[in-house]
Amino acid sequence: MSDNPSKKTTLAEKIWQGEVTPGISHTAPGHSLSVNEMKDAMVRLYDESNKQNFSVFDEMFAPNFVSFGGAGFQDLVGAEAFRQLYVQFLSSLPDLNFRVDQVVAEGNLCGVRGRLSGTHQGNFMGIAPPTGRFISWTGTAIFRFDQNGLMDARWQEWDGLSVMQQMGVIPAPTASGTQFPNPIPPYVDCGYSSPVQNKSSFLKLLDEGWNNGNLSIMDEVYHSQATFPSNPGQSFGSQGAKATVGMYRQAMPDFHVELKNILADGDMVLAWFSQSGTQKGDLMGVPATGKKATWGQIIIARFAAGKIVESWSNEDILGLMQQLGVGGSPSAGA
Repeated sequence: MSDNPSKKTTLAEKIWQGEVTPGISHTAPGHSLSVNEMKDAMVRLYDESNKQNFSVFDEMFAPNFVSFGGAGFQDLVGAEAFRQLYVQFLSSLPDLNFRVDQVVAEGNLCGVRGRLSGTHQGNFMGIAPPTGRFISWTGTAIFRFDQNGLMDARWQEWDGLSVMQQMGVIPAPTASGTQFPNPIPPYVDCGYSSPVQNKSSFLKLLDEGWNNGNLSIMDEVYHSQATFPSNPGQSFGSQGAKATVGMYRQAMPDFHVELKNILADGDMVLAWFSQSGTQKGDLMGVPATGKKATWGQIIIARFAAGKIVESWSNEDILGLMQQLGVGGSPSAGA
C-alpha cells in the first residue's frame, strides 16, 4: 500500500501492484456498478433479448437512453424505439440470436462483441427480399451506464457488408475455394501485462503506426504469431497488421484515425475510432475515385506479456464502399 494516503491509485495500478486481484468486483468512484456488474448486465441484456423478452429494455435502459447512429443506423431515442428496431430485425430473421463472445469494461463503459445469426425469411429493411438463407455476421456495441446503473447510451459497428452479400444485395467476392481454419493464438507463458501498459501500447500503435506510417512499431506491439480471427486468411503477427494499414495508407495518402474511446480490462483493450482519407489509389479492388470517406472501427485486442496475441475487429466497410460510390446507397434504417 502507498505510504501517502492522499495519493489516488487507479484500479489498474492496484492490480499491477498486487493489491487487488483481476476479475474481482471493484466499483469505480462515482459509478453505481462495478466492472463485473456491468458485464453481468450486458450478458443478461442479450440473454433476455434472445428470448424476445423485450421488457428488459424498459428495465435496463434509462429514460433518456439513446442508441446513436453510425454504421448506417439512425439515432434511436428511448427503449421503445430500440425495441422496434429489434422487431424489425425479427420480421426478417425470426430466429435471430446474439452470441456474446467478448465483453470489455472500464469506468462507466462496457463493450460487447458477438455473433448474430438467423434465417432470412422476411424482407430485410425493405432492401433484401427473403432468401431462406442462414445469415451470420459479427457486431460490437459500446454501452454507457449512468449513476443509477442504467444504460443511457449505445454506439455500434457491424459487418453490414457481409450481411448485404449473404442476402444477395451486393455481389459477393468470387470464392477461391480456400477454407481457412480458425486461427490458434500463440501460447505465452507468464503472460500478464497491466491494463495501463496494454492501453499505452495500443495508443502508441494508433499514433505512430496508423497515423504516422511508422509500421515498424507493429513489430514491437504484436506477437510474431498473433492471430486475427475476424480475418482468418490474414498473415500472422505484425506482417498481417502492416498489410492492412499499408493498404489504406497507400490508397489514401492523407489516411488518419481519430480515437473516440479506449477501454482496458484485464488482458483486453477495446479501441473505438473513426478513420478518414481521400482515395487516390486502388482500394480493395475499387479504382481511385478522388472521394473522401469517413468510417468507423472497433478493435478488441488481447495482450500477453505486453504484446497483442489476438484481435477482433468490426469495421464499417459497407459505409466506406458506399461513400466511394460502390455497394449501393447508404441505408437510413439499417
